[in-house]
Amino acid sequence: MLQELVIKVPAPFQGRPDVGFSTRYPAQAAQAPLKDVPFIIEGPSGPMRQLQSRLELFRQKRSPIPDAPEEAYSWTDLIPLSDELFILAFRDESLADSAADRASEHRYIVNLVRPLVFPFLKDCVRIGELALRDHILLAVLDDTRVMAEIELQRAQIVPRNGSIVLGEAIAG
Repeated sequence: MLQELVIKVPAPFQGRPDVGFSTRYPAQAAQAPLKDVPFIIEGPSGPMRQLQSRLELFRQKRSPIPDAPEEAYSWTDLIPLSDELFILAFRDESLADSAADRASEHRYIVNLVRPLVFPFLKDCVRIGELALRDHILLAVLDDTRVMAEIELQRAQIVPRNGSIVLGEAIAG
């Protein structure tokens, strides 16, 4: 049985130390298809309005990124719970094909072991054109105990950065 796990990313966006997110992996059987993994995004209402328009693009992931056969996932609709709190979920699609081939097994393992903050941050840049900080901190928690704190370089997650800085006016 895989236990519940939380990953917090307090300030990944350039220009906004007050906008962050966490993701909560639900407990589940180890060999079962992956459950949806919710992302809770929080911050002040001004930058969150701007972030909302960018995150709503995630639902159409296949349109801006059609050639990504190794990426067996999608995003649910973004749900604003308030002006300062949104929820979105990662949806595993690795086992959607009824044929149990090696590629789908590989995609399942990748979705199981890769911290899902990576595809989220990658899609913030690729789909939402959002600018990330050069250094991104994350904390892994188990039952409110910090298991690990990790600092990553943005380039380790996504090679190019987005151009939209939260809190600045979008040109065009």
